Amino acid sequence: MSSSRPRVTYVIDDLGHGGAQRQLALTLGALDGAVESTVVVLSDIVHPYAERIRELGVPVEVIPRRAGLEARRVSALARTLGRFHTRIAHATLDGSDAYTYFAAHACRIPAVLSLRSDRLHVTGGRARVLRWMMRHASAITVNSQAGRTFLEKDLGVHPGRIHRVANIVDVPASPAPVRPQPGVIGVVGRLVDIKRFDVVIDALAAVRHSLPHARLVVVGDGPERDALEARAHAAGVAEHVEFAGALDDATTRMLDFDCLAVASTYEGLPNVALEAMARGIPVVAVRAGDLPRIVQDGVTGVLAADASAAALADAIARALTSPALQESARLEGPRFVRDEYSPGRVREQLLAVYAQLVPAPK
Repeated sequence: MSSSRPRVTYVIDDLGHGGAQRQLALTLGALDGAVESTVVVLSDIVHPYAERIRELGVPVEVIPRRAGLEARRVSALARTLGRFHTRIAHATLDGSDAYTYFAAHACRIPAVLSLRSDRLHVTGGRARVLRWMMRHASAITVNSQAGRTFLEKDLGVHPGRIHRVANIVDVPASPAPVRPQPGVIGVVGRLVDIKRFDVVIDALAAVRHSLPHARLVVVGDGPERDALEARAHAAGVAEHVEFAGALDDATTRMLDFDCLAVASTYEGLPNVALEAMARGIPVVAVRAGDLPRIVQDGVTGVLAADASAAALADAIARALTSPALQESARLEGPRFVRDEYSPGRVREQLLAVYAQLVPAPK
């Protein structure tokens, strides 16, 4: 292999269902050999993305979890970085950030950390350590302006170390069809409390007063599933809520949606919103993270007046009953995503980061 290509090892918490996992696979495809890549997963959860990454010709190494042996995992990661002659170690999630920082320091190579939200997902002592690491990392990649602001204002990270690397979103050749009587609301993500799918269920109950054909499709799985099913029963809409479970590719189910709802407590840049926009599907969103920046009210979706179920219901009803908005979303959503989130753009952004850390030999 050519020595002019940087050798980058990507470190991730797991390779199960998730937006970060999907983005890693898409990013490796976009790089298409521009770097010599390796992936290390700090878990034995490897389906479905390990197979996809290996199909790209990228090796995937597994360092399984063993409770209480975190130091062992740092040593194992450092040995793996050395074995692959890694020049840059690039972490992709909060958990892998810490391991990557320590292992890269042991190997005396640059550590690139990542923030894929507008805050840290850890607390207590782990948060204090991670804050310190982010202030001292060689570079940090973010996928949102909200994430950049958090790093600068809340953590005091030097702006020159922060690099925005956009998500990659494929735009299908044709947008999703507009049905004669739109009524399917979709949500996609892990069933955890921060996604506030319970609020979407409450909103569905309100929407059905004026749109009795409305129903909700929940794509994803997680610890809150039982509670959400109970919430649907309590709200009297259980027969109108479909729990579709986790899918290897959630975008295949998006074609059934007439709008996508995003009601999260907080977000950086939710990839699911971009994937819906790429398919011309209106996005109904609360004002969290970069959502107000990417969802243009009345053009590609609707921004709820506040985060309440009542406000979300009003926004959903507007998205389902406005032919003008539906037609605008079909045209402007794919156009926006194509311009801002293409594989080529991400490739350029990443290679620019790596070139600053490890200049190509002359």
